[in-house]
Amino acid sequence: MLEQFVFAAGAAAAEGGAQAGGGGHNITGHLFEIFILILATQIVGWLFQKMKQPAVIGELLAGVIVGPALLGWVAEGDLLYFISELGAIFLLFMVGLETRLQDILKVGKEAFVVAVLGAILPFLGGYYFGLYVGFNQVASLFLGAALVATSVGITARVMQELDVLSRPYSRIILGAAVIDDIEGLIVLAIVSGIATTGAVETAGIVKLVVISFLFVGAAMALVPLVRRIPIDRLPFQSPLGLSIAFGLGMATLASFIGLAPIVGAFMAGMVMAELREEHDLEKPVHAIESFLAPIFFAYMGVQLDLAALASREVLMAGVIVSLIAIGGKLVAMFGALSQGIRNALVVGVGMVPRGEVGLIVASIGLGAGAVDEKEFAIVIFMVVATTIIAPLSLRPLVAWADPEVARSEGN
Repeated sequence: MLEQFVFAAGAAAAEGGAQAGGGGHNITGHLFEIFILILATQIVGWLFQKMKQPAVIGELLAGVIVGPALLGWVAEGDLLYFISELGAIFLLFMVGLETRLQDILKVGKEAFVVAVLGAILPFLGGYYFGLYVGFNQVASLFLGAALVATSVGITARVMQELDVLSRPYSRIILGAAVIDDIEGLIVLAIVSGIATTGAVETAGIVKLVVISFLFVGAAMALVPLVRRIPIDRLPFQSPLGLSIAFGLGMATLASFIGLAPIVGAFMAGMVMAELREEHDLEKPVHAIESFLAPIFFAYMGVQLDLAALASREVLMAGVIVSLIAIGGKLVAMFGALSQGIRNALVVGVGMVPRGEVGLIVASIGLGAGAVDEKEFAIVIFMVVATTIIAPLSLRPLVAWADPEVARSEGN
């Protein structure tokens, strides 16, 4: 009976996905997919917690299990993609609420150096490896670009689980990730321009850089001002509603100018963090984030095409590219040596995950015809490897670097 229901609901979900382009709606199918994702992430995530491993790895694995790679109960679709992105937005909004701007500014120099080193070295490594194995110049550029930006959501989730978001090494990672996103945007603009026109559009790149820094600067300027705003007198039902609207608005604006929406959400969270002592914002936002964030990580698992990784050539190249991706970020840890070698190593590993960022860059290359299926599969391998290795390594590393965490982990 259960198998018949699963088959029927899965078929309904697939039909709903097929109808989506024509405006059709299939509530049963979509509800079933969300139900399955939440149930799977809760069970597999709980198992990983019991094994003292990051729950985020269990959530990723849950997506692989129920996705097309294995059971096929959940398929890729626009609605699930949107919900998963909401999960990432609320995760980084929550992280922002737990982060004060002045704390980020204290480690601003370290964050900048880590971000710059962690962008240049992986890009050059990916580019020259691509040329070495016979990729054309544009495909090599896309390979390098896929290695630039950090998927901070994965690291943020592990730091949140360990309750160390207030530590200097966490602040360096978060600050560097914001700079990383701007760097990634610039690199992608350059590479995409070369792929489509064969030339670099300098004016467009300068415009992107200026707009990006204006956005981040404006958000930072709001921090001292928000304390003076009489929130209770504004025409909003509650400070929580205002905070969520502001977070979504900033995410929308970031997306509009070309940045990742999570950057806008994180900056919005930092602004609203100034009000967290007067208004109870963290608990209700955390409740929303706890519901949506696992869907984000599970959907990353749903998107993984395991069949594409079966080729021996892809596996060998994928291993080397993954080592370049990891090594480039680990070398960037030297920008955080002022925090001590152990904390610097945590920063380096925390910057390793590429996640959906690498997939997006590779997808753009594939869509433009600059990257073929084999080259795309290599990037997928790198994304999977860095997404899994980083959180698995972070937990013992943080315990090694932070005595307080080591004591709590031992209990």
